[in-house]
Amino acid sequence: MKYAIIVGFGLAGFHLARQLQKQGKEFVIISDRAKGASRNAGGVLNPTILKRYTLAWNGVAFFDHALPTYRNFEEEFDTTIFQDIPILHYFSQLSDHNNWSVAAHSKGLNQFLLPPILQSNRECIQGDLGYAKLHNVGKLDIQKMLDLYSQYLTAENLLQESFEYSQLKLHPDKVVYQGIEAKNIVFCEGFGLKKNPWFSYLPLTGSKGEFLHIRTDKLSSNEIIKAGLFIVPISKDLYWVGATFSRDDKTTQPTNKGKEWILIKLKKILKGSFEVVDHGAAIRPTVQDRRPLLGVHPQYKQLYVFNGLGTRGVLMGPLLATWLFQFMEHQKEFPPEVGIDRFETYFSNPKTQYV
Repeated sequence: MKYAIIVGFGLAGFHLARQLQKQGKEFVIISDRAKGASRNAGGVLNPTILKRYTLAWNGVAFFDHALPTYRNFEEEFDTTIFQDIPILHYFSQLSDHNNWSVAAHSKGLNQFLLPPILQSNRECIQGDLGYAKLHNVGKLDIQKMLDLYSQYLTAENLLQESFEYSQLKLHPDKVVYQGIEAKNIVFCEGFGLKKNPWFSYLPLTGSKGEFLHIRTDKLSSNEIIKAGLFIVPISKDLYWVGATFSRDDKTTQPTNKGKEWILIKLKKILKGSFEVVDHGAAIRPTVQDRRPLLGVHPQYKQLYVFNGLGTRGVLMGPLLATWLFQFMEHQKEFPPEVGIDRFETYFSNPKTQYV
């Protein structure tokens, strides 16, 4: 009997699988590998919130767990998936200079924000108000990581097919899915959770993000630019640019409106010509209180959920996977801020809504 069935193979499913592998637990992943938010993300590893010059919730702890996780993967698979490159944050108003300076000298943030305000002297960038650097951050090649791990997994460990909820049979001490017996099942479905008959009561709102891939020889592949949006290097002269944020549109189709929004922002910062070579969209699994969803079903104790990573999957995924395993195996509690118990009333009264 397997220890767990993992439904979904984005960042949540990947990190949980790696955690189970580390602990010597047998598992099987079921995923149709449809392109979800994880494979479309820019892959920036950054524990700060640059809009407010603060740390993300639990940011340093998440970061301290994430970076060794990715480095260990590189060593194990003899590859490179993480680039240790700075973020250049361009200012949009003069008052941000003082705010940055204060933040750069504060505990926690001083690990990442460098104090000097620099003047841009690069012809390709319109940055009249200057910029500052974040170091000890970088960029993860999510697609390469997921592809390498899926190639490593045997056909027995990774079933590339859609999960059929009606085929799951619940028993007091196990679950059975099309002949596969497991002690637990963990749903790591991203926005697909909305169709899950056991966890759809959770207030996963979702936010659509659109992005572009552009080709230009004007930028450096050794830095990330943040100027109203992110410009993230993919390969030589190829960059990921984004992303939009919409709570209303829940389709995965790119729109002209989204493309125009990105282009307007991009042309304000980038001088010279560039070529748009791709335009995509995905639904981020976001929660209204901006915290992940982690825990066990209120009624069926073999059913778990690992979701709601939003825009912070690269940062939060490794530690959240550790917390979830410790809870599953040893009943060790994790921070209540991420537990689905905070939405207990939604289960007993599914019509309850956020105010």
